[in-house]
Amino acid sequence: MNGESNAQTPQILSADEDLSIPIEQIKEGDSSSEEQENDYGQAKSAIYDYASEKSLSHEESRLFYQQNRDSRQYEPDPYVRMPRARTVSLNHTEGRGSRRRWRSGGYTDLMAREPGPGVPDRHAYSPQVASIPVNVDCKRDARPDQDKASVVDAPDDGPGIAGPHISAQAEESVLRDNSINNELREMSSMIQRVLNLRHKYIALSLQRPGDNPKDHPDWKVYPQPPKPVWTEETTLSTNPSTTISRVNSNTFFGAEQDLSMSRSQASLASVAEEPVRPRPATPPSKQRKPGQDIGSDFAMSYFDPMPRRDGTMDFELDEGSVYQVYETAQARLEKRPWIKVPTLRDYYMDLNVVKEVSEDGPIKSFAFRELQILDGKFNLYTLENSYAEMMESKGVPHRDFYNVRKVDTHVHHSACMNSKHLLRFIKSKLKKSASDIVMFRDGKQMTLQDVFDSLHMTAYDLSIDTLDTHAHTDSFHRFDKFNLKYNPVGSSRLREIFLKTDNYIQGRYFAELTREVIADLENSKYQMVEWRVSIYGRTLDEWDKLAAWVIDNRLVSHNVRWLIQIPRLYSLYKKQKIVENFEQLIVNIFQPLYEVTRDPSSHPKLHAFLHRVIGFDSVDDESKVERRYYRKFPTPRDWTAPENPMYNYWIYFLWANMVALNHWRKRRGFGTFVLRPHCGEAGDVEHLQSAVLCCHSISHGLLLRKASLLQYIFYLDQIGIAMSPLSNNALFLAYDRNPFQVYFRRGLNVSLSTDDPLQFAYTREPLIEEYSVAAQICKLSAADMCELAQHSVTQSGFEYELKQRWLGPNYQLPGVQGNNVAKTNVPNMREEFRHNTLENEREM
Repeated sequence: MNGESNAQTPQILSADEDLSIPIEQIKEGDSSSEEQENDYGQAKSAIYDYASEKSLSHEESRLFYQQNRDSRQYEPDPYVRMPRARTVSLNHTEGRGSRRRWRSGGYTDLMAREPGPGVPDRHAYSPQVASIPVNVDCKRDARPDQDKASVVDAPDDGPGIAGPHISAQAEESVLRDNSINNELREMSSMIQRVLNLRHKYIALSLQRPGDNPKDHPDWKVYPQPPKPVWTEETTLSTNPSTTISRVNSNTFFGAEQDLSMSRSQASLASVAEEPVRPRPATPPSKQRKPGQDIGSDFAMSYFDPMPRRDGTMDFELDEGSVYQVYETAQARLEKRPWIKVPTLRDYYMDLNVVKEVSEDGPIKSFAFRELQILDGKFNLYTLENSYAEMMESKGVPHRDFYNVRKVDTHVHHSACMNSKHLLRFIKSKLKKSASDIVMFRDGKQMTLQDVFDSLHMTAYDLSIDTLDTHAHTDSFHRFDKFNLKYNPVGSSRLREIFLKTDNYIQGRYFAELTREVIADLENSKYQMVEWRVSIYGRTLDEWDKLAAWVIDNRLVSHNVRWLIQIPRLYSLYKKQKIVENFEQLIVNIFQPLYEVTRDPSSHPKLHAFLHRVIGFDSVDDESKVERRYYRKFPTPRDWTAPENPMYNYWIYFLWANMVALNHWRKRRGFGTFVLRPHCGEAGDVEHLQSAVLCCHSISHGLLLRKASLLQYIFYLDQIGIAMSPLSNNALFLAYDRNPFQVYFRRGLNVSLSTDDPLQFAYTREPLIEEYSVAAQICKLSAADMCELAQHSVTQSGFEYELKQRWLGPNYQLPGVQGNNVAKTNVPNMREEFRHNTLENEREM
């Protein structure tokens, strides 16, 4: 530029000059910097120089100017994450897809128009980097230690046109940022690879939302629960913002699932399935009062006539000890299974991928940083919106924490009562039924009085202390002592009499005790449970005995569903010579399920019981050291060693034998199962890697605090975690170190559960006790408590019809659209924050 043009150009102030000059001084022509500094109390001293503090390097000034100009062109959303890497990426001509985010009204385009040159994409790291345009002549004082060549005089070629020159320092910064983008892209692709593997296994085993026929609106719940006091119209009218028209159920049944399916899965999707068989109308019966006449509204006649035998399809155990289903006899001869299940080798190869990614150093650092940012986001959100949340909750009539539905998603049936309840029941039986013959021991029958005489005890001697079922400090890191707490008064005889379903009296006492606990639950109205009962795999008739115990005693309630827990006790059975190999245990667990699926009339009571069964659990002491005895694991048929198989070996065969079973049951219109094991309570982190692949959700998950990548995966895919801080406090981890609060703040899908009320609870409402302790120690707000309760319902296996009643008709939709404040008492702003934060993490 010539001198004339410079004379016409307004003078640009240097970075050292104070720009905050009052208007009055400008009018008077007073531009003395010393006076300005004196007026504002910022005069230069021996230890402070205001002008030096405000000065920036040339490169920082240019970046600062560029970022401010971009922020003016594109105002960011408060919930949308900005790129955290220090990028100078300006060329976005490639890879600009349709960026969308969720708002309360639905999806909206983030880019309503193509932004002008120089506007960075906030949701992706661009691999292409352009030169930095310099449109402002930024002058600064010449310093002897700085290179004057770094000051670039670029021609003004218009906005977005890069100048021909760039300093070496800026070019180095651009290259460095480009390498950061490439590294982030590579890490994101590896994380996505793990997610794709999980989606493949979950989709193949039909554990996604909407895969279960129970999640279909046509499924009829029997017995029907009590009619709601508030009708849907009344509830929705209290919250007009959530009055949303019913959406087509296809949006819930996987219509928008973008799972990468293998060729075998794609061919499976084309298989013509039988339509869901509509359930017959519920036989008329008078509506019983909650807590009274438990099971009187249930009748086996509801299942008559039984579905016919499937004459075309059959099943068989293959060489890998996995049950396969064949559509025709010819397919069975040719060994062409209907569903192709990944082999044990395929499973371990995929598991190695998860292990390698989760142990990669840069990825672990990246995941740890993202989790810290999520924690900080929630802190900022609560500081800004806690009062607004409280006001929104106060505006909801009738609803509060006590009358929102809560599900105890992890509780063992043999410990479902508290110690005082068990003590009161034992004393009552000893006083009223002392002459009952309760067991056969040493060649003779024994009455209840005889049993207590052998223990040298009377009803008066019994107390909470003598019962000794509470887990105190002596059980910490002693799982063997904890298991002994299931024996009242330390006697295995009393456990067999009062806490077993299969004993000399066919579990009659335990059924009566269970009925009392159900009455308490129904009277509380808003508390539901998913009780875990054991199938050990020792004999083939265990399923029939358990089903007969439940059906004959009519232990059916709208507050109760069941999970089947499989204790990992192969080594004990092998030592007692109950089983010959591991395959025999698999046969005892799964063969009755395939038989009743093929022909329900072969096990009628089991068919009725399975309508209220949710899935499978795997239980045992995870802290036991697992040693790999084989370089290449043998098949269960060849596993004749006395050692117990590893955790991931157990999980694979539970999952693999569930795959074909679920597809067959869905085709016939029966309920399917999910895998929800104990995982991450103690032991090796590899347990969690298996859960990421195969499991719908888990219980405990304490070890996720040591595996940042796995924790991040659990967040991205919203894998459910049923946590029991009071149980962990007595067994493995002190309450103040429990990661429950950290998981919740970061947005993981966590819920509270009681685990074993017999050992840990002191009141008649163990679940409320768990919530109250967490609220006091973790300082949970009312919105936090209701959000946890909402998580427990969505994690649970209760039917679609009931979840609609408890959470709202559109509960399956994400964000605000799926939230009905009148039913959940979770503020809409909380739901919007959680959903936007999750979507932005997924988009990255």
